[in-house]
Amino acid sequence: MYLGDLRSCSLESLDFITNRQKRILQKFGFESVYDLITYFPFRYEDRKEIASIEKSLLWQKPVTTIVRVIEHDHIYFQNKRHPKIIIQDDTMRAALVGFHRPYLSKNLRIGEKYWIYAQFTMKYNEIQTSSFEFEPYQENVQPKNFGRIFPIYRLPGELSLKEFHTILKKLLDSYLPQMEDEIPVYAVTGHKLLTKEEAYREIHFPTDQKLLYRARLRIAYEEIFGIQIAIQLKRRAVSSYTKPARYQKREKTDALIGELPFALTNDQKKAMEEIFHDLCSPHPMHRLLQGDVGAGKTVVAFFAMLLAAENHHQAALLAPTESLAFQHYENLVRMVKDRVDVALLTSSTTLAERKNILARLKSGDIALIVGTHALLQPDVVFSDLTTVVFDEQHKFGVEQRIALAKKGNHPDMLVMTATPIPRTIALTLYGDLDISIIRQKPSDRLPVRTHWIRPSEYHQMREFIRKQLEQGRQAFFVYPVIEASEKLELKSLEHYYHQIREWFKPFSAVLLHGKMSTEDKMVSLESFRSGRAPILVSTLVIEVGIDVPNATVMVIESAERFGLSQLHQLRGRVGRGRHQSFCFLVTEEDITPEGKERMEIMCRTEDGFEIAEADFKQRGPGEILGVRQSGLPELKVANLYDHRFLAMCTEDARRIISYDPQLTLPKHQGIVQGILRFLPLDYLRSG
Repeated sequence: MYLGDLRSCSLESLDFITNRQKRILQKFGFESVYDLITYFPFRYEDRKEIASIEKSLLWQKPVTTIVRVIEHDHIYFQNKRHPKIIIQDDTMRAALVGFHRPYLSKNLRIGEKYWIYAQFTMKYNEIQTSSFEFEPYQENVQPKNFGRIFPIYRLPGELSLKEFHTILKKLLDSYLPQMEDEIPVYAVTGHKLLTKEEAYREIHFPTDQKLLYRARLRIAYEEIFGIQIAIQLKRRAVSSYTKPARYQKREKTDALIGELPFALTNDQKKAMEEIFHDLCSPHPMHRLLQGDVGAGKTVVAFFAMLLAAENHHQAALLAPTESLAFQHYENLVRMVKDRVDVALLTSSTTLAERKNILARLKSGDIALIVGTHALLQPDVVFSDLTTVVFDEQHKFGVEQRIALAKKGNHPDMLVMTATPIPRTIALTLYGDLDISIIRQKPSDRLPVRTHWIRPSEYHQMREFIRKQLEQGRQAFFVYPVIEASEKLELKSLEHYYHQIREWFKPFSAVLLHGKMSTEDKMVSLESFRSGRAPILVSTLVIEVGIDVPNATVMVIESAERFGLSQLHQLRGRVGRGRHQSFCFLVTEEDITPEGKERMEIMCRTEDGFEIAEADFKQRGPGEILGVRQSGLPELKVANLYDHRFLAMCTEDARRIISYDPQLTLPKHQGIVQGILRFLPLDYLRSG
């Protein structure tokens, strides 16, 4: 039995978990034994070393200590009586304040000794704590929850930590001895890794800090090694595909690029040459084009599409939203100037128009098509699709990429992202792709001046924006809408919209949010793009896909509620013209330390790669890049910033696939049965 097999072991079949516990666990998202065993503590309390109350005060951190209860007292808080237990160790007295814990006076008896884990502080002229754990002390008896490293899990309120520990111990005892190791024995011994059983016992119930570190290292190795094996196999499979010589000419494409009203950056030119080299290769292109906001990735993607058209083939660009698809379509039409047939296909395309587009696509009359998920429908048939471009690729799942790729014969694939990814991380998560990076921005772009605005500065900001509007400029106002309270938030957004209209009379404003009909969205966008409405009040739907060079102001309300990458994307909507642009990050006066850090980073730098590094460290790369969308397993332990560790896992996987490409050797059957069997097959086929 491998770890992945436990996905099919339902909690319903376990008689040592009560029906109440099962209901709570299932409501919290746990369905199988696998879900529980791979749910790791989010922190640990080291309760092994015994220290004093005095040391806790000096070190300003929690300690484990042995105390005697001296007396019972009480305090009044919010018109309620709460127990206060006076304790003493070898150094001093302190108070345990039991807010909403009326049972303490019964459980902590005067004269008895107890284990206590707490951080003590000086408050109201006494040493006290209100957050503490305790257990009766008995000579020569090992305590249950003290004298060891104690794991802490995020749990629903109805389930106690004690209950969860009991469940986990029984699960580990029942299943770990049966578990086979996916990692080859020579890799485990060569890297001096813990065995699988040792690692999973130690990460849940560590015996010491060194073994806990080694347990995390072992599980991190499993995660990265599994991803790299899949990537190496996929890369080998892709390189085995061959295609006919499709691209002999590029003169017309180069001429169209040369007619652009701006000069290409060196990074753009380099990316184009890398793409052309791939297109001329006997193997299909699989390339990731990444770059900062406003760095000009779209022109590079158009270059690949135009090459297909020039050589009498077809190309498709898939965008995640209608507004972005429409913008790409308009820009492409403007660029080709009626010299190439271009079409747009979205869910809003009329039935008659759709029928016409499908017929012309099938006959080959349409060379280039831009669309949304509508392009993935089974009745969308191409005559000769050779080039596929995905914009904001992490917003598309594996199945969607496969669906479009299957409409051609091993087409050349270009995936774009405006979320800059540190190269080491990109190679780990997208190692099956070649990578082109555009860091340079057009030389005529002025840096966007970013300011963090508190409530006391709001009026001053409004007056500044009015002057920008009077000079003929345009402004975005972005408001967060959270799905959990969408109806309430949309009401709030509309109130905010009416307020802005009042503030900036006589300048008109339009509203844009995800619940509007496509027609209403397009009307709002067109009013803003044309300048008839110089103010756009919007939700995150404008994160990508709106390019208005005359817009010079971006106001992000409740900016602390956005991640760094989102803030950077939003800021990238301005600064696209020749006028100086400004971004205002509006927050409450008092926000979290993490929120403050995000505001400071945004005000300090415009470098998307630096911002991405900070965002990954705050939120984790899986959440930002959509690792689940990629078909790869979720990373729960691995630290993608340990470059040497990543290199080690990658090299191990590369050597194994190079030595045993089909993984037929007995020593590699754990990889086949324990790793590949549980990856979506579509991931390995998606080349």
